[in-house]
Amino acid sequence: MFILIVPLILVVAAGFTFLFGFREGRLSLYRKHIGEALVIQTLERCAPRPFHLLNNVTLRTVSQANPTTQIDHILVTGSGIFVIETKHYSGWIFGDPARPEWRQVFYRKKIPIKNPVFQNHGHIEELKKLFKLDASAFHNLVIFSGQAELKTALGPNVLPLISVPHYFDTVRPMLLDEKTMTYVVGRIEMNRIPRSNEVDEYHVQAILKRLRKPGQRLPSLPAA
Repeated sequence: MFILIVPLILVVAAGFTFLFGFREGRLSLYRKHIGEALVIQTLERCAPRPFHLLNNVTLRTVSQANPTTQIDHILVTGSGIFVIETKHYSGWIFGDPARPEWRQVFYRKKIPIKNPVFQNHGHIEELKKLFKLDASAFHNLVIFSGQAELKTALGPNVLPLISVPHYFDTVRPMLLDEKTMTYVVGRIEMNRIPRSNEVDEYHVQAILKRLRKPGQRLPSLPAA
């Protein structure tokens, strides 16, 4: 009996570990999707027309450590290409635009988070490789879509969702004509990894890996 019980306990424990990691990964992805949906709704209402909005764009990179980069939103307008990172956070956010790490605070609990402006800069650098456009055509924009309060000055391009309409009310010089906008969208569509269950599962596994769950291996991405 003892011989049978011990393996059973180990199997149940392993199952709980897997399910906890799976639940946490899915929950993170669920929160991310909520935030992205809110940002999409806002952008479609207030973005300067004409515009093209691409969402959840996954591009391959040459990095072995990070073989893909995922961009939440790419808004192509006459004023340029707005590369948008969405953060669906709560709590208080403290940070410095020049520092790589910020803090998310819940009462006395402080959680370090990566500077999303830096994170989005990496997205922009990968996106730039698709075009021969001046760097001024790319705009780094971070939108907090949840209940988080931004408690320090995080830079002019870090906004709560409520401030997005005002941000796009600002008059900016025209950098792209409609032909160039169409070209930009076409190049992105040609180079993005097609959205699929396999790609979604890849990112779920990537979340689990970031949570440092042992034994997690990333599946192969589908061919572009």
